[in-house]
Amino acid sequence: MKYNKFLFFDFPLFSNKEFTDEFSNILILNNYLELDIFTSVSDSPVVNVDVVNNNLPDIGKIIYEKEINFTGVVITPHNLSWCAAQYYPVDWGVFAFNTHNKESQSLFDSLDKDWFVTISQLKKSLHDRSSFLYDEFGEDGITAILNNYA
Repeated sequence: MKYNKFLFFDFPLFSNKEFTDEFSNILILNNYLELDIFTSVSDSPVVNVDVVNNNLPDIGKIIYEKEINFTGVVITPHNLSWCAAQYYPVDWGVFAFNTHNKESQSLFDSLDKDWFVTISQLKKSLHDRSSFLYDEFGEDGITAILNNYA
């Protein structure tokens, strides 16, 4: 899938109740009522989530019960118009959006960007050695991210 907008995050996707509650509401408002969740060791969804009837923090528990030896998690709707991926819950993750899809663009616009690091923030941090992003990724890391996502 071709994705053209990206947001980066540094928190386990299912552990922050405030984020997952907000995200659930935004998903429902944008008509994303079902999600597929994959792990790095699965080639088919380990969990299919009915967003309206499930609490997203509980999804993390379900994944751990079903997949003992996984590393990464990928969340996506059936149409693949966006996805969220995180290798380990303690690593940086990325949300990728195909904003040519109307619902995906609406989802991107609806998300509170305070939860995320944007491409423009990364561009600014490339020239600001005092930035926490520069400290976190370094010049080579930021350059690699921008080369792959900007």
